[in-house]
Amino acid sequence: MPFRVIIGLCVAVEAALTLAGLLGFPALRQVAFLYGGFFAQLLDSWHGLFPGQPITMFVTYGFLHAGLLHLGMNMLALAQLAQELARVMSGRAMLLVYGVSQIAAALAQAWLAPGGAVMVGASGAVFGLAGALIAYGFVALRRRNQPMGPLIRSAAVLVALNVALALMVPQIAWQAHLGGAVAGALMGLAYAARGPRRRRR
Repeated sequence: MPFRVIIGLCVAVEAALTLAGLLGFPALRQVAFLYGGFFAQLLDSWHGLFPGQPITMFVTYGFLHAGLLHLGMNMLALAQLAQELARVMSGRAMLLVYGVSQIAAALAQAWLAPGGAVMVGASGAVFGLAGALIAYGFVALRRRNQPMGPLIRSAAVLVALNVALALMVPQIAWQAHLGGAVAGALMGLAYAARGPRRRRR
């Protein structure tokens, strides 16, 4: 599964930063955030630390996390969602949803919180996968005339979780979650319109 590579990279980066902190080099995490985190201000008036940083940050921020708890929550959700989406989407399609959602999450953060602090984490892209799964399920259930109750409850839990996290942890970038979820849902609808995945034999 292609998401094993993403999970492996995220775990490796966090392991290196955590180890550096334990060895007496906690500033290495701040350096990583400065060079790889997402700064909305770089799209406006700030100058990057290196050429191309306003572009590369759209990729690198998703591999950085604020700690083991942040990493664990995102990677568990990513693994579960990827497993479910693999039933209806190819690995290439899921990676496309993931990548577009990560970019959309950053753009939403820049638009809705242009003066915010540095953003790191894969949660925007993870919410994109969740949005895609819910949207695809919505279309599939309508085609089969099946009840929408379970799907609506899943969507409600996702929204409630995001709201609760935003209230309990002000640092949570709910704007990015929203942007990723909307992008993923739109792609899920588009993919569902093409029909179910056909497995090759």
